[in-house]
Amino acid sequence: MVNLLLAMAAVSVAVPPADDAFFEAKIRPVFAEVCARCHGPQKASGGLRLDSRAALLKGGENGPVIVPGKPKESPLLKMVRRVEGVSPMPPDRPLAASAVKDLERWIESGAPWPLTTTPIRAARHWAFEPVQDPKPPTIPGVALANPVDAFILAKLRARGITPVGPSDRRTLLRRVTFDLTGLPPTPKEMESFLNDRSPDAYARVVDRLLASRQYGEKWGRLWLDVVRYADTAGETADYPVPEAWRYRNYVIDAFNADRPYDQFLREQLAGDLLAARLPADAPAERYAELITATGYLAIARRFGFNITQDHYLTIEDTIDTLGKSILGLTLACARCHDHKYDPISTRDYYALYGIFESTRYPFSGCEHTKVPRDNVPLVAPAALQRRRDAFQAQIAAAQKALTALEAQLQGRANQAQIALASGEIPNGGKQAFDAGRGAAALRAVKVRKGEMLRLTILPKANQGADTTLLEVQITEQGGKGRAWNLTRDVLPDFYQNGNGFQHDDSQGHRAVWHFWDAAGTPRLLTEFVKDAERVPGLLVWRGAEATPSVLVNTNPRPVRFLTVKQPARSFAAHPGPRGGVTVAWQSPLDGTVAVTGRVEDSDPTGGDGIAWTLTAGPGLGAELAATANALRTLNRARRQLEDFNRSVPQAYAVAEGKPHHARLHKRGDPESLGEEVPRRWLELLGGQAISKDAGSGRLDLAHWITDPKNPLTARVLVNRVWQGHFGKGLVHTPNDFGTRGEPPTHPELLDWLAHRFVASGWSLKKLHRLILLSDTYQRSSTIEDARLKVDPNNLLWWHFERRRLEAEEIRDALLAVSGDLDTTPGEGHPFPETRFWQFTQHTPFNAVYEHQRRSVYLMTQRIKRHPFLALFDGPDPNASTGHRHTTTVPTQALFFLNDPFTHARAESLARRLLALPDDASRLNQACLLLYGRPAQPGEQVATRKFLESYATALPSGSADDRRRTAWSAWVRVLFSTNEFIYLD
Repeated sequence: MVNLLLAMAAVSVAVPPADDAFFEAKIRPVFAEVCARCHGPQKASGGLRLDSRAALLKGGENGPVIVPGKPKESPLLKMVRRVEGVSPMPPDRPLAASAVKDLERWIESGAPWPLTTTPIRAARHWAFEPVQDPKPPTIPGVALANPVDAFILAKLRARGITPVGPSDRRTLLRRVTFDLTGLPPTPKEMESFLNDRSPDAYARVVDRLLASRQYGEKWGRLWLDVVRYADTAGETADYPVPEAWRYRNYVIDAFNADRPYDQFLREQLAGDLLAARLPADAPAERYAELITATGYLAIARRFGFNITQDHYLTIEDTIDTLGKSILGLTLACARCHDHKYDPISTRDYYALYGIFESTRYPFSGCEHTKVPRDNVPLVAPAALQRRRDAFQAQIAAAQKALTALEAQLQGRANQAQIALASGEIPNGGKQAFDAGRGAAALRAVKVRKGEMLRLTILPKANQGADTTLLEVQITEQGGKGRAWNLTRDVLPDFYQNGNGFQHDDSQGHRAVWHFWDAAGTPRLLTEFVKDAERVPGLLVWRGAEATPSVLVNTNPRPVRFLTVKQPARSFAAHPGPRGGVTVAWQSPLDGTVAVTGRVEDSDPTGGDGIAWTLTAGPGLGAELAATANALRTLNRARRQLEDFNRSVPQAYAVAEGKPHHARLHKRGDPESLGEEVPRRWLELLGGQAISKDAGSGRLDLAHWITDPKNPLTARVLVNRVWQGHFGKGLVHTPNDFGTRGEPPTHPELLDWLAHRFVASGWSLKKLHRLILLSDTYQRSSTIEDARLKVDPNNLLWWHFERRRLEAEEIRDALLAVSGDLDTTPGEGHPFPETRFWQFTQHTPFNAVYEHQRRSVYLMTQRIKRHPFLALFDGPDPNASTGHRHTTTVPTQALFFLNDPFTHARAESLARRLLALPDDASRLNQACLLLYGRPAQPGEQVATRKFLESYATALPSGSADDRRRTAWSAWVRVLFSTNEFIYLD
C-alpha cells in the first residue's frame, strides 16, 4: 500500500521543491517561448494546450500528448524529435538537442508540475506591447537639433562607427524632390536652392514640396501599393471597374490635405456610416468624399467565374489587406486554422469576417453576370429622393392622363366593326386577299370620311410570329378613281419627321396610314429604328418591345437579316407573341373603294404561319394621336428620371448589408459551417464586441484600429514612411510585424516616432518633415570599406543608400525632362461601354490606355499588368505590396534604346535642346534636366564625337533632320545612364 501511494505521488501535481527549479529553468521556458503562442490560453491549435499538466494529459484532437514516466510512448517527445510520420513540433525549426533531453527527463520523472506557479503565457512580442515614449539618448560632446539623429548616432557609436558626411546640395535637392514628388527638380529650382544660403533654405524646400500637388501623387501611390489598387476586378474575365479612379483620387487628395491618418483610416473603413451622420447643411462634396473613401474595401479582388458565389474569397482578401496594410499582421493565415505563429485565432478571423459579410460590396460584373450593380450614389439620400420625387410626380401625372385617354380609345375601338375578309397562311405560305374568306366584300366597300379599314396580322401560336410581306392597295370606285398604295405611300419617307406611325399619303392627305400594336388597347408603334439589325436601309417602327413591328426595305435589292429575306423596296409586318399588329387606312373621302393585296411569309425557316383579318369601322386617328402624345409625355418624363439617375455620380464603394454574425468555416470551407462567432475585435488587441445597433460593425472596427492605445497602427505607418525615404524600414518586413517578421533595428526610435506621430494629430507631413530634416536623411551615399566591414547592410544608417527610381518615377521623369508631362489630374479611363461587355475567362478584358499624365493615373489592370510597370518592378495589384523588389534585366536597357515611348520623349527633348545656340549649351541643359548638374568637359567631348559620327552615318536627310536625329539618339543614351535612373 505504501509503495502504491508513493507511485501515485510520483505522478501527482505536487513535486518536491527540488524539482521546481528544474521545471522553472528547463521546462517552463520551452512551453512559454516556443509552444504557448500556438498552444496556450489565447490560441489552441488542434485543440491542444500546453500551459498546464492537466491540459497535457487531456491532449487535443488526437488525444494525450504525454504518458508520465514513459517518454518513448509520449507523442510530445516524438513530435520534438521529429520522428517520421509524426507532425514535427515546432513546425518551423527543431528544438535544441539539450531541450529535447530535458523534456525526456521531465516526462520520465512523471512530468511533475509545481503546485504554485504563474500561468504559462506566450512570451510577449515587441509589436504587441504598448507604444513607449523613450527619451532620446544624450551623445556626449554632440549637440543634435533633431532627436532622430540622437537615436541613430547612439547605436553607431556603440558599434564604433562614425557616419559619413552630408550630401552635396545638388544631390540633396534631387533626392528630396524625388522622395516627396516622384519628379526631378527643374534647373530653375536647382539654381534657386544653390543660391539660397539662408540657414532654413533646405527646410523651406521641404515645405514647398510637401505643399505641392505632386506630393500626393507620389505618396498616394505608395498607399495604393499596400491596398492593392486596380481598375479591374481580378476575377477570371477581369471586368473593368470604371469608377475605381474616384478612390485613387480620394487618396491623392487626402495626402495633399494632410488628412490626419486616423481620420483617413476611419473614412476608408466606414465613410458611408460617417456620411450618414453629417448635418443637413454639410457640403455635398464632403458627403461624396466619405462615400468614395470606402473604395478601400470595395476594390477587394473578385474571384472565379461567378463572383457572387465566390464572395467569401473577396472577404478573405479584404481581411488579408486590412491586416497587412494597417496592422502589419497576416490575419488571413487564421482563415483555416489558428495562426501558427501569432496569437490570432480562427475565431478572431470569423469575428472580423462577420463585419464584412454584413457589408454590401459593389458588383463589377463577371462572365456569369455581366451587368455591374450596387455602386453607391455620391448624393445624400434625402437630396436624391427629393429630386426623384419631383420626377415621379411628373410621371404619375402623365400616367394618369394616358390612362384616361386609353380608356377613351378602348371605348371607341370597341364600337361595331364590320368583318370584311380573313385568312391564314402556313409557315412559308402566301395568300391574296381575294382568296380569303368573305373576299367578295372587298370589291365594293362603302366608306365615310374618317372611317378606317384595318388589316391585322395575327400570330397562329404564342411564338409563331413570322415577318410577313404586305401588299395593300385601296382604289376609289368612281369619282376621281384615286388609289392608295401602302408601299408607294410610306416607302419614300418612312420616318416622316418622327410621325411615321401616322403616315400621310402621297396625295397630300394627313395621317392616312396608321401602324399600331393590336394586343389589348390599340397603341401606336412610336419607336423608330434606323438600319435595324445593322442592315443599312432597313427601317422599323415598333413599340417598347421589338415586336410587334412594321418595317420597310428601302434598298433597290433584297436584304437578308437573321433568317429573313426581305424583297427590294417592300413593306412587312411582324406580330408579337402577345398579339397582332395592325396597318390601318383612314379614309379621306366619302364613297366606295376596292381593297386588293396579299400576305406572304418572308421567313420560311421558322414559326407557325400567320392569320389575317380585314375589317371596317370607326376611325381612331384622333384618339390614337392623343394617346401617342400622352405616351410621349410619359416616356419623356421617364427618360428624364433615367437621365437623372444616370447623371448622379457613383462610386465603387461599400454600403451596409444585413447585420449578422458569421459562422466558422471549418478548414476554411464555406460549405462546412461551424458555430456562430459574434463580431468583435481581435483578442490580441482587446477583443471588444461591437456596440449595440452598430449595423455591420465597421465604424466600431474603425475606432478600434485608430485607438491610440492600439500598438500597431502608428508603428506600421511610421515604418512605411521611413521606408519610403530610406528604401527600407526600421522593420524590414513592413507588412508583417508578427513573430515571423523582422524585429526593428531601432525599436526606441520606432516608438519615439510613433508616439510623436499620434501626438502631432496623426499628421503625415509633420512626420515627413521630422525625418527629412535629420542629418541621417541628408547624409551622403558614399560607401567606405571600414564602415562596410562593421555594418555591411547599413542597418545602422551610417550612409544614405543609393536606389533606383521606381517605375512611375522613371516614366514621369522621362515625361518631365522632355517637356511632355501633362500635369493635370487624371480621372476615368476609356473603357468600352457597359452594354458591350462580353468578357470571359477565355477572352478577358485587356487594354493599355496610354497618356502623358503622371503614371499614378495609368489604368492598372489585375490579370495583365501594364507593360512598363511590369518591366520596372511596379506593384502587384493582386496583393498588398509592402516593399517593391528591384530587378535588373536586359529588357530594361533595351527599353531605353528601342521603346516607342522613349523615342518619343527623346525626340521631344531633342527639339527643346536644338532651340539653344550650340551643342555645348545643349548638353549642359540636358545634364541639368536629367542629372541636376552641369555637363563635365569629358562629356562635351564624348557628345561631340557621337553627334558627328551618328550624323555622318545617316543615309539621307537635310542637315537639320540629321542633327535632330543624332541628338535624339544621344538623348536616349543619356536616358539609359545610371545617373538618370538612380538616386544618390
